[in-house]
Amino acid sequence: MCINLRICKEQKRKMKVRVFLLFLVFLLQAAFFVPSVFTQDSTWVTVEGMAAMENVTKEEARRLAEKDAMRRAVEQVVGIDILAETIVIDYKVSGDIIRALPYGKVIDKEIIEQNVEKIQQHKKATPHLTYKVKMRVKVFKESGKKDPFFKIQANINRQVLKEGDDVKIEVTPTNDCYVTIFNILEDDKVIKLIPNRFRKGNFVKGNETFIFPDEDDRRRGIKLQACVGKEKKSVVETYYILGTKQPVSFDSDKYVEGIFGIYNGNSSFVRDLIKEVVEIPLSERAERFLQYRITRQE
Repeated sequence: MCINLRICKEQKRKMKVRVFLLFLVFLLQAAFFVPSVFTQDSTWVTVEGMAAMENVTKEEARRLAEKDAMRRAVEQVVGIDILAETIVIDYKVSGDIIRALPYGKVIDKEIIEQNVEKIQQHKKATPHLTYKVKMRVKVFKESGKKDPFFKIQANINRQVLKEGDDVKIEVTPTNDCYVTIFNILEDDKVIKLIPNRFRKGNFVKGNETFIFPDEDDRRRGIKLQACVGKEKKSVVETYYILGTKQPVSFDSDKYVEGIFGIYNGNSSFVRDLIKEVVEIPLSERAERFLQYRITRQE
C-alpha cells in the first residue's frame, strides 16, 4: 500500500478513543479552482500510447501505455520532446519516477479505447503482445518562469525497501521556504505527511536540512514505515516534496494525514493535487520527487 506514519503501540492504546481519521473524498468541481486559468491555458488532445507486455502484468502494461500516451500529449501541447527520464506528472506512479515537466502537466484524462494486440515484425519473428490505449488528455500549459536559484535537494535513506523498514526523508532547500511532503500511492491517491497535527511548523531556512521523522518525532512514537498492502508482492510509490516561498494550506480533509498507520483509501487523487499546485506561480515554488520500491518479505 504505502509508506505512512505509525504510532507506537503504547501511544495507540492511550489514544484509542481519538484514533480515527476524517476521510472526505475530494469532489472534482471547477468551483474549487480558478475556472478561467484552466479554460484559457489547458488543451484537450487525442493520443495513443503503447507498452510491451513482457515481464509485466496486464495491469502494469496498461499503466505504462497510459503513461506513454500522456507523455505524447504533453509533447504535442508544449511542443518539445520529453526524455525518458522526464516523465509527465501522470497520476499513475507505478514503475516510474513522476516529475513535474516545466510548463506542462496532465490534469485530466478519458479512455476512448484500449486493447491487447499481437505484433509480429516479420514472418520469422516471434510475435509479442502489446497493450495499446487511445485516450483524450487534458494538458495544462503553465506560464511564467521558474526561479533558477530556488531548488529543493532531497533524499531518503534507501530507495529499495522491505516491508517494515523504517524510512527517513531529508530535505534541504536553497532558499527559505515552506515545505510540504506528500506520499503519492500506487492507486493514484495522495496522503499528506508534512505538516501534520503533531508537526504543524513547516518553515525551513535556506541551506538547512529538514528531517522527517526527526528525534522529536521518534520520541513521540512517530515513524515512517514501509507497507506493501494486501495481495501485493511489491509496490512503487513516490514522495512529492513541494517548497513554496509563501505558506500554502492543503486541506487535511482532502489529503488525509497518514499519522496513525490507518488508511482506508479515501483521499484525493494526484490530479486534484496538480490542479492546486499549478495555481502557485512557477517562480514561487520548487519541487522534488523521490521514488521508492517496497517488496514483501518472503
